[in-house]
Amino acid sequence: MTAALILMTMLATNSRADEQTEITFHAGRMTLNTGKASAGGGGAMSGTAYGVRYLHSATAFTAVGVDVDFLRPATKNSDSLIANARTTLGVESSSVLAVVRCGNTEEKIRPYGLFGMGVHFTTIHLEAAPQAGFGWSDTLTAEKRTLISSGGTAMAIKISGGADYAVNENFLAGLFLAFNHMGSATYAATDQAKSLGVQSASGSMTAITFGLNLTGRF
Repeated sequence: MTAALILMTMLATNSRADEQTEITFHAGRMTLNTGKASAGGGGAMSGTAYGVRYLHSATAFTAVGVDVDFLRPATKNSDSLIANARTTLGVESSSVLAVVRCGNTEEKIRPYGLFGMGVHFTTIHLEAAPQAGFGWSDTLTAEKRTLISSGGTAMAIKISGGADYAVNENFLAGLFLAFNHMGSATYAATDQAKSLGVQSASGSMTAITFGLNLTGRF
């Protein structure tokens, strides 16, 4: 499916001389659900999402191209993953997707829908430290330990909709709502984590973003 979308992009680029190209910067407020991928230390995490999209029009209603997304949630603390310890989870995810957008490109207000498939590259960093008055069972010390610090890669899907306003012939601004699915990947645990019974973390993640589009057409 991803290969087919990329092929459509290549064919559309060469199909007509009067086609237009768009470069869009998109950014917004994002909520990421890490699910089982965080080994139970995440759940919902809020942060920012941003990216850039290249589109080439195939018709007045259809455009194909490439979208690059960056998801950057804030770190999250938890007291429930390990008994008598506080964990801190950090996640960074990037996706590269072949996309198809459908919607009118000639009116002043231009609603659209977008679908993309590609691959995500996600890194999880999970640390833990004993709570006050407690220590690690093997050393009785209270230093911070890294439990997971690794990356995973899998299929990514994006579904988005919104509306742009044509400020002039070459510049548009608008709002969007996007859903990102990062397919299941495995994130290896460190030796320190394995000594505490955490072997690895695996699972998929989802994110919902509401934000702003700024687009240049040429």
